[in-house]
Amino acid sequence: MGVMGMILKAKKFYAIIISLFVFFSGMLISADTVNANKDKIALPIIMYHHISDKKSSLGEFVISPEQFENDLKHFKSLGYTTITCDDLIKYSKGKFSMPDKPIMITFDDGYLSFYEYAYPLLKKYNMKAVYSIIGKYTDLYSECDDNNVNYAHVTWEKVKELSNSGLVEIANHTYDLHTLNDRKGSMIKNDESEDCYKTMLASDLKTLQQKIYNVTGKEPLTYTYPFGRVCKQSYDVITEMGFKVSLGCEEKINYIDKENPNLYMLKRFNRPHGKSSENFFKNILC
Repeated sequence: MGVMGMILKAKKFYAIIISLFVFFSGMLISADTVNANKDKIALPIIMYHHISDKKSSLGEFVISPEQFENDLKHFKSLGYTTITCDDLIKYSKGKFSMPDKPIMITFDDGYLSFYEYAYPLLKKYNMKAVYSIIGKYTDLYSECDDNNVNYAHVTWEKVKELSNSGLVEIANHTYDLHTLNDRKGSMIKNDESEDCYKTMLASDLKTLQQKIYNVTGKEPLTYTYPFGRVCKQSYDVITEMGFKVSLGCEEKINYIDKENPNLYMLKRFNRPHGKSSENFFKNILC
């Protein structure tokens, strides 16, 4: 065998060794991941926004009533039980028994379509949801006579009904920070001092906290970041105000530690139009 043949043979040998190393390393990493989560509870959280019966409106953040009902049926067929953030908080205090396969349904932005389409289906299947409202829009549509389900937001009267149902937890989605201006949701501005930012955020959230409490008799313990935009300067404000849970938009499964549950920055999967329940959830649910 010539020198070139020996070199090629050696390269093949080392390629095989490297491939085997990568393969078994992957197995070890997977095993470590499984072991790390074996004492934790897997919690998928699904994020919805708007529901429409108009095909032209369906898209990344808008699904049809039929799609939502099929999702609920799919959850039940796989043995999942819906929980809320309040349930998670009680679980962290030893006051709630977690179901074998928990799942959380969340709806952001406080659209009227949740009340018209999702709420009746939740009642039909006896399932729960977390409903994050924007205070300014709830005020606006409570003061005007515009109930167009294609764009309107929920009224305070309906917020009270939803809260009293026992199926819907009302969450704080800011009073007036759900915009993509220079702040980008509840983010700190580039030229803003940390003290000014914290004062602003606390003032906005307290405004909505008080309004929700006045209507429902309950102060929300869940904060939902607008657009999933998060800055570290918000953490102290959220905890100091008494929020026990915060919801982001990173798309991963949550693993809730039984001994030391961290309920901040929970991850969620956005549910778009265009895929059947079976296809969309095949890599999320088991």
